[in-house]
Amino acid sequence: MVALDNVIVDQYRQFNTPADQIVSNPDLAQQFFDAVTKAFEGECELDLVLLNRRLLSLRKRGEEKGGLPRLRRAYSGRNRSEGGKNEG
Repeated sequence: MVALDNVIVDQYRQFNTPADQIVSNPDLAQQFFDAVTKAFEGECELDLVLLNRRLLSLRKRGEEKGGLPRLRRAYSGRNRSEGGKNEG
């Protein structure tokens, strides 16, 4: 499972979408499944349900323990210092 976990983590970084969104959206889940199965060249009986479970398990584990990393995404929330309403 370690090799599969490594492929999942690599594809997760490239996919750049939170695990909860991937699992809850059938289209995203299928796209992620396709990307993982294409990248994983080993012999593994993998289906969409197993991949979703593994993805959430890796998310819960955290990056420090070999799980999913935090995504480095552009933040466009209220705390942004430029272009906000409260600027004088």
